[in-house]
Amino acid sequence: MQYGDLGQKMLWVLRNARIHAADPEVRGASGFAAGAGRAAPVHRSQVGRWESGGVAVTHELVRRYEQVLALPEGQLLATIDVFARSMLDGPSTPAVLHHRGEPDAHETLALVERALSTEHMSGLDWDRLSGNLARMPHVLLRERDWEALFRRCNQETGLSLDLEFAQRYGAAVRFVRHPRTEALVARLAEAGLRDPAEQLYVDIASLLRYASHPAVIEVLVGQLRNPTNDHALRSALLALTSHVQRGRLASHGVIEVVRLALEHLRDTERSFRVRRGAANLIRVVDLPGRERLAAGLTVDNQNFAASIIMAGRSLRPGELRELRVRIRRTLEHWLSPSDREEPVLDAVIGAAIGETNEETNGNALAVLMLSPQGPVVGRAYIEELRAALRDGNDVAAHECLSVLSWLMQPEALDLVTDIACDPGGDVDLAYEAANAVGNCTEPAGPVREARDARLLARLTDVVREGPRPADAEALIRGHAYALGMRGRYDLLEGVVSDLDAGRLLAASPALATMTRDLIGWWRGVPEHVRPVR
Repeated sequence: MQYGDLGQKMLWVLRNARIHAADPEVRGASGFAAGAGRAAPVHRSQVGRWESGGVAVTHELVRRYEQVLALPEGQLLATIDVFARSMLDGPSTPAVLHHRGEPDAHETLALVERALSTEHMSGLDWDRLSGNLARMPHVLLRERDWEALFRRCNQETGLSLDLEFAQRYGAAVRFVRHPRTEALVARLAEAGLRDPAEQLYVDIASLLRYASHPAVIEVLVGQLRNPTNDHALRSALLALTSHVQRGRLASHGVIEVVRLALEHLRDTERSFRVRRGAANLIRVVDLPGRERLAAGLTVDNQNFAASIIMAGRSLRPGELRELRVRIRRTLEHWLSPSDREEPVLDAVIGAAIGETNEETNGNALAVLMLSPQGPVVGRAYIEELRAALRDGNDVAAHECLSVLSWLMQPEALDLVTDIACDPGGDVDLAYEAANAVGNCTEPAGPVREARDARLLARLTDVVREGPRPADAEALIRGHAYALGMRGRYDLLEGVVSDLDAGRLLAASPALATMTRDLIGWWRGVPEHVRPVR
């Protein structure tokens, strides 16, 4: 059986999971074929056929791998789904691999009712529900039910980590691509991106990459014309880059988008994340005078933007070469010999190292997050972050924290918390560091309590001292995210209570209102939507 690019990636997912199994007894073909008491035994040669493309990869085959390797249900399926999503420009299949036969109507109805109630929904529940609905294009659901499903799934996605995140995100993409939801998605996206207290701008906008309805594109362009704030603007740039790259805008629309992106790129009052996103958008357009534009940005001391526009990387060529050499050297020390010779893994790591296009980079990091090599790449970037801070290279530090927001490791929590809580540090770095802290689970105990106290103290210092509004907003957002993701709703409640009782005196009434609004988003998360860590 001949396999294309996606097929080779699916085969690698299976092979990679077996070779790196937690149980050494099933790493070899013979032990795996025996089934470990969790699946029926097969002949050893069957494993070779499975992993070489001798037979079709099916949902049932991938589930066998998950069962024998004692992996959470859906982990390998979710990894394959990420690969497929990164390769498909048009409407996708409901899921690359799904159960055979027609979707179970009774199961679907039960899942719809649960999702519309206050019962808990797991990532696997969302995966099954969205996969079934995607195979039922004419399903009859009220618009308000579609809206409730999408809102809840999107909110849970933004609050989830690792596999639970991947399964919910895949489900949200299927909701966005369902033929019954196009106009609804545009309306909900507009409301979300226009809400100054929204916490999940990136999650909302990244989903819009998969919706080609003209109203969706108009919502995104509207953000470039009149941004809600830097966070919504950066998110709109992310989604529009994908639409421009896929040719979904008319020529006059592309001209306007590039003009607006260039204005935001040249505005040094904008955050690093906005200017990075604007440069990425400009990069995907075949723009006359690209060299002159890059030269002008270099003169304006925006070397990172010039490098993105010319080479798709925020680091200068020499810096990037050195980074790759160091990362590869570190990975060679930690990776197995089979990993070093694996072309699919090499391509994934290559996309994760230095790639600034957030769709390409995010898909690669999502694959690593779900793969055994994720912690290895995360540890390599921890060392790079230390080096960047030592050398005073803020651009490199930004890139490292961008990776660590996906692949954060517990041993770096002290380092990243220091960045988040440094009162004299770069605001953008502090914001990104706080997000990375929020995306890393930590066992309960005195160390965790002390970290939460530091994050709370920094948040209240910002409210009390009142830096410029944009800086205050970024810092409050970042620290509220870290505390919210760590489940410290009690501490966030305490901030608002202290403001109301006068125990915390904000630097200005406007800052007090902003704090109440931003923390109010977390206070409004329903109990049944809050993740169980």
